[in-house]
Amino acid sequence: MTAEVLATVENGLLKPDAALPFPDQTRVKLTIETVSPESSSLEAWNRLQQIIHQNPIAGIAEKFSRKELHERD
Repeated sequence: MTAEVLATVENGLLKPDAALPFPDQTRVKLTIETVSPESSSLEAWNRLQQIIHQNPIAGIAEKFSRKELHERD
């Protein structure tokens, strides 16, 4: 099982912002990175653009004919 939770460091100990979804005595592997509130939306946007660039969505819409593209009244 994987969980991503935010925590605060207090006196050298991590204090999770929410309860962890693991039973007591469960060993877990931690990856720690700082969170900066000012840049988190920009980082998320950049990450989203990177994912879209790596996995483009193609072929969903119909292709328009020349007549449809240059529709006249």
